[in-house]
Amino acid sequence: MITCNLHLLSCYLKKWSYQENKITLNYSFCAECGYERSFIDLRIAAPAHMTNEIMNNVFYKAKEVGLRTHREVEGLQPQDISVILVNESEIKRKIAVYLSKILKEFNQNKRSRGRSRMITTRSLDFYYNDFEFEPLPNEIKFFVHLNRGINKINGDLWSNAIEDLKNALAINPDHPLGNRFMAFALGKVGKTEESVEFLERYAEQDGGPDSLNMLAMAYVDLQEYEKAERIFEKMAEAYPNSYVALFGMAQLAYKQEKGYKSILDKIHKLNPEWLEEKLKTDWDYKLPGLAESEENMWNAATAARYLGFDRPFDLTRRAFNDEIPSYFDSERGTIRFIRAELDNWVEIVNRYNINGGHLETFEDKLLPQEIEKGKRRRGRPKKNQSSKSGVDVENNTVVS
Repeated sequence: MITCNLHLLSCYLKKWSYQENKITLNYSFCAECGYERSFIDLRIAAPAHMTNEIMNNVFYKAKEVGLRTHREVEGLQPQDISVILVNESEIKRKIAVYLSKILKEFNQNKRSRGRSRMITTRSLDFYYNDFEFEPLPNEIKFFVHLNRGINKINGDLWSNAIEDLKNALAINPDHPLGNRFMAFALGKVGKTEESVEFLERYAEQDGGPDSLNMLAMAYVDLQEYEKAERIFEKMAEAYPNSYVALFGMAQLAYKQEKGYKSILDKIHKLNPEWLEEKLKTDWDYKLPGLAESEENMWNAATAARYLGFDRPFDLTRRAFNDEIPSYFDSERGTIRFIRAELDNWVEIVNRYNINGGHLETFEDKLLPQEIEKGKRRRGRPKKNQSSKSGVDVENNTVVS
């Protein structure tokens, strides 16, 4: 029998539906078997009944994690893992109180036909009080700080997340997850150069394609292309069946304005669905150097006419959703676009049938000075630019 001591760390009300009479809770825990984040859909019922449902789900998920952690044990079954929830009675009490507050607001809003769209009781931190946190061993305190940081990352509270992650890494500076999320949060606040130290630790401890790709892409953002290229070469050699390495190589080639489409074509041939989703979420259309001068940029009215939008608002709405490459200046309240990046966006959307493709451009709707402004270019990036293609794409085999 394998015993697993489990610490429930937090719960968060993710969504709710008055029509379906349901709520969704995210929760996180840590144990000897590791750190886990999951969720549960709950029908509205008495708090005691919902608490028991949550507990059953937590124990089931903990046993799943235990099976993965001890997969070297032949024939191991869920019943061979004993999960002990630390401070179980107090945890159940806190969850019941937390649910009671949520249900009170839920039912009030439901009776008022949803006039209030917000439920103010959202989160529960099981170690919020010092008298509960301080007696914890350091290895659990690490996960408390880590979990708080990740929760704030999910709420786009990047600077606050960095402080929590600093506290976690002060306890365990080499933990892969701590370094991964610290690097991610630093990148979100524009501190890519600072994030490299943490990405290097993460890649060293993890060694998988995702950690190596994060490090390589940081070097791409810093225009340290030779360093990025060496990492992609390493990835292609160590993980020949990974699409991530090819995608990263394509992004690197794009930034250097080399032949990136042939690499994307290879992924598209093998797994078009994966590529379409990856291009929608992770492809960076911005080209180094072009945004350094206002003379390279179009305003929203010009870009809207060029792309065939009836109103600039229709364009900017999609730009704010990161669907169209753009540059937003929060201090001046302006949004700008670069023709070369818009042309690349149109070509990629059509070439790989993203959201159905079928985009067009309309140069005939532009004024002569707007056409000339859109054509202004800058030279190749000079910082650490590589002169070789790096990986033999033709001979790199990828399978799904």
